[in-house]
Amino acid sequence: MLAAIGKNLKAALRFVTGIWTPKLTFLTADEQTRRSWAKLLKSYDEVPDVYQDFLKTLPDGAPPYMVLTPSYEGFISRTNERLFCSFSDMVFVAEKQRDVVTSTCYSFEDINYVEVGTILLKSWIKISGVASRGVLTSSTLRFNSVTEYMFAPLLQGIRPAAHDAGGADLRAERAKFEYLLKLNFKFMNYARRSILPGERVLQSILQPAIRVQIFRVFDLPFSRTISPAHITILTDKELIIIQDEPTKLWDKAVEYGGVWKYIPLNRIASVSLAQREDNLLVVSIHLLADDRIDTLFAASNEHALRLFLEQVEGLLPGSAPQAA
Repeated sequence: MLAAIGKNLKAALRFVTGIWTPKLTFLTADEQTRRSWAKLLKSYDEVPDVYQDFLKTLPDGAPPYMVLTPSYEGFISRTNERLFCSFSDMVFVAEKQRDVVTSTCYSFEDINYVEVGTILLKSWIKISGVASRGVLTSSTLRFNSVTEYMFAPLLQGIRPAAHDAGGADLRAERAKFEYLLKLNFKFMNYARRSILPGERVLQSILQPAIRVQIFRVFDLPFSRTISPAHITILTDKELIIIQDEPTKLWDKAVEYGGVWKYIPLNRIASVSLAQREDNLLVVSIHLLADDRIDTLFAASNEHALRLFLEQVEGLLPGSAPQAA
């Protein structure tokens, strides 16, 4: 019966618009969910045929760690299928565009940051850095959150703290976020799990969501979020920014996930603080290859921000060593 409905719907659209409509398929909820999962590929034999020419360009030797991320063929947004191949010091991202495959290669040491987002069942990983072509490039992989664990090797390769498991006591470092217990319990847990063994937490600064009132109805104020809540964490190896997802008014999905940015200190060229006309402060993290990350803060955080940025500057490559 569903097939008949789909056939009649396509015929009606062609009659009204005079165009051919895309092929409609009717899937159960379970089938739709499974199609959104990433898939771990253990050998080249499991890689779809369309990527065979791309595989010939990979370094010789044992197959890399490979994950195939799905395509989303919705009417509102489209995401192409991608094949992610991770080696010990580099990662390739191949994208299927119809019957053509394009690829981008990133050396781990040339990646400016990696962004990880998880909102309910929606997850993504974004890599931003200087690709093998020598230009600033970014690649985004989208997948169902239940398969997020498949990308752990990518993060282990990129995040500098993963190469040094000695030094700081992990339990003691994670305890430094206990001040968030009453301020933002979710961010306290997110911050704790973001710290890796051997990583030392130096400073953190929390900024609640910044909202502005847009109108009132029967004396009830309605506001718009212009900056989501976020926390910026400085460690001895990287800068970590955790935030709620920027969202539309009245969207409650923001309560059930977050967005993480992991920025190696050796990819930061400089940091700066500027004041906007609306009395908000903008912290800019200037990365190599003219890449940049901006975050908004309330003016009340200015003093703490200046101290925080001074500490960041003291850790950047070429700065004078700080006293222990």
